[in-house]
Amino acid sequence: MAGGRRAGPVRSPSVVLLDTNALFLPFRERFPLEAELTRVVPGSEVRVPAPVRREIARLVAAGRPGAAVAAEFAGRFPSVPGPGEGDVAILGIARRLRAAVVTADAGFRDRLLAAGIPVLSPRGLHRLVWAPGRMTAAAPRGRIRGNP
Repeated sequence: MAGGRRAGPVRSPSVVLLDTNALFLPFRERFPLEAELTRVVPGSEVRVPAPVRREIARLVAAGRPGAAVAAEFAGRFPSVPGPGEGDVAILGIARRLRAAVVTADAGFRDRLLAAGIPVLSPRGLHRLVWAPGRMTAAAPRGRIRGNP
């Protein structure tokens, strides 16, 4: 496939992390997230980082539509502890675990790929595509700012 993306099964990372927006996909877009994870990265352990759980809890408290359902869906997966908030925290956890990340956020996807972290992102309404991480001269090396 063009751009290094693959739609079929890949060599599975042992852990795949779900970003906040990934937890909304099955309910907002009727996206078959679990089926696609099984198809593209069979045997991987799907986890939800603690910063994502905290963000979902804030969205539930704020009355964001779909947040309660996303929180319930997140409860189906084990948690991964981690400090911080937002994309920086998820990137740090992904690095620490050598995990892939599922996200629909194009900007975050690009930052993850530049940091060498593989990404799964939705294409259309029913497919996840795999993009292997790539190290670039601009990719941060060592500690991520804001994470221990």
